[in-house]
Amino acid sequence: MMSDRRMYLIAFAVVAALFFGSCISGYASSLDDPGVADDIVVTFQSSTTELDADAPGLLSWQIFFNNLKVCLILFMGGVTFGAMTLFVLISNGYVIGNISGVMLRGYDLSVFAATIVPHGIFEIFAMLMASALGLQMGRSLYLDAQGRDNAGTTCLWYGTRFLLVVLPLLVVAAVVETFATPVISVMVFTGL
Repeated sequence: MMSDRRMYLIAFAVVAALFFGSCISGYASSLDDPGVADDIVVTFQSSTTELDADAPGLLSWQIFFNNLKVCLILFMGGVTFGAMTLFVLISNGYVIGNISGVMLRGYDLSVFAATIVPHGIFEIFAMLMASALGLQMGRSLYLDAQGRDNAGTTCLWYGTRFLLVVLPLLVVAAVVETFATPVISVMVFTGL
């Protein structure tokens, strides 16, 4: 039987391929049907209107909690043997791909990268880790049903990894998105 570490790496590779594949699919879709992509962006923007951009500290916490909610769904989706994890992961990738397509229609690649990359590195890595942990939880539940694993102990271990790795990544992502990304974006946008 493969080690848990190796299985986690396989799960991480699978979720990364599915996520980036769905991003590419969303981007291609935005080129095919710009009107639908614009509608997706409007829907996304309307879901973020409750964010308070005038209070950076509060905004940082709001971004953190929004991202935490998604990562918890990705992780806890493992109780559906990974089905919910994969659905949410692929859906998010598709939306991100559409948003990317709309942004690249209006701005050049450097502006797009400046608005996404600084915080996106941490945020996307946290999402992928939460998804891989969710898949591993689903695998553990499946093996437990066959009498080959103790899902309670194994899932507790995965939950600990979520708290020790995913949570700090989300904190860093929220702080960078609130305080660094806007500064970098303005510098790139104005050509400084």
